[in-house]
Formats: sequence, C-alpha cells, structure tokens
Amino acid sequence: MGRRRVTGALAAMLALIAVASGCTTPPPPATPAVATSAVTLAATSSATATARAAATSGPAANPGVANEIERANPSRHEIAMTFDCGGHAGPTAEILRVLREANVSATFFMIGDWVRAYPDLAREIAARHEFASHSDTHPDYRDLTDAQIVADLEAAERTFVAITGKTTRPLWRAPSAARDNRVLAAAASAGWTQHAFWTIGSDEQGPLTGDSGDWRPFTAAQVEQNLLRAPNLGNGVITVSHCDSEQTREVLPRVLRAWAAAGWRVTTLSDAMRGG
Repeated sequence: MGRRRVTGALAAMLALIAVASGCTTPPPPATPAVATSAVTLAATSSATATARAAATSGPAANPGVANEIERANPSRHEIAMTFDCGGHAGPTAEILRVLREANVSATFFMIGDWVRAYPDLAREIAARHEFASHSDTHPDYRDLTDAQIVADLEAAERTFVAITGKTTRPLWRAPSAARDNRVLAAAASAGWTQHAFWTIGSDEQGPLTGDSGDWRPFTAAQVEQNLLRAPNLGNGVITVSHCDSEQTREVLPRVLRAWAAAGWRVTTLSDAMRGG
C-alpha cells in the first residue's frame, strides 16, 4: 500500500504523537485539510444500519448523502478495529490467525489490486470479517474527477463481488484517507455513503489517535503503545492498522489480550455502530 498522505490538521497531531512515541522521523508533507460544510461528518448508528442492510440488494438508500464516521456507538464499551489492505500480504495470514484464535472480527478495507493479487486471503477475510472498499488502485481521489472516482470504486466492486461474492457498499475509506467534500459526495452518489475515518482526540498524555502508526517508521513497541493508548479515547473508538505491517503482526496478540483484560469488546465497525 502506498504511504499515507495526511491532512494539515492531522499532520501536526502526528508530529506530536511521533515525538511522544520516540520517533524523530518527520511526518509526510501536509495536504489541505478537509472542509466540512457540505457533508454530515457524524454518521448515526441507524443510518449506517439502514445503509448496510440496503447494500445486500444494491446501492445504499439516499445516494448522495455522505456521512463520515469517526467514532462508533459511544454508549458501548467497544473498540471498532479496522485494517487497510494494500501492498504486500506477508503478515496477513498470521494477523488473521491471531484474530481467529481471539474470536475477534474486524473491518477490512480492501484495495482491488490487493484482492486480485491475493484472492484466497480476500475470501478468508470476507468469510469471517466485515469487508469494505479502499479503492481499486489507491489513487489520490482529490486528483480525480467525480466520474473517475466512481469508476475506480466500481472497478474495485466488480473485483470484490467476483472473488468474494460480497458487495462493499455503503462502507469505504478513501485511499490514504485523503478526501474532501467533493470526494465524499462523488462516492456517495454511487452508493458508498459511509466513509470511515478513525477516532482523534487526546488523553492526559496529550494528542491521541486511533491510527496505530504501523505505516510509519515506528518500532513494534511504539505501535503497541499507540494501540494500548487508543482506548483512552473512550467508547466506540475506531482504530486503524495495516495488513502488511510486520509491527502489527508482532504486537497484535498482546494488544488483544490487554484490551480483553481491560473489559473491551473488539468488533467490526458496523457492529460497533449498532444502536441500543
């Protein structure tokens, strides 16, 4: 998977987190922050449930209405664990084994290129976990026209359905999470109405994000510490890790045990969004 481009607001936070984690490598160049006036940036659990149910028979209801999810249900003591799958697949089988043995299901955001390269792993993921779109070829959607964005998502969808038999509508995550209102609206017009980000906030130690940082030049110990701190963001925290991360492969068993010992239930994003 290509290295992530970050928004201007997130770049400063990542720099602080990098310092706190002991990593002195500077963050990637900042890109313009996401404007928020034209879309609803807080998806409700009922909207997500309705859209997910509609996806079983076609595009989500109310196409064109974009929601961005940064936290699941805050009334539940749950962690929504997500993975982005791109690049190579070296650690993926081991990551899946650890999740299976811990009886944990997560949400996997898949790139079409990755699914075509590793169809057996994609089918294994789709059989047990939530399966969502992360584009077909991982371009920066802000550089594409609306039609090109839709074409890329549709190309990925054809691959996903052909290999796994499952649709990804309405849940998706933009490549590198690089998006703006236009990108979100273009995707929503084709049925991908629920854009999944991750939780950002702070704890007593300072700025904090659900991003494990496993895509950065962090050590396994730094990735582990980031994941162990993430629940400090509170109920419904959304984390993100990567299928090609050796650091995640190494620390995942310990992280899952620590979360369980602290009473956290780890589940998929859609499950963590449910009401009640």
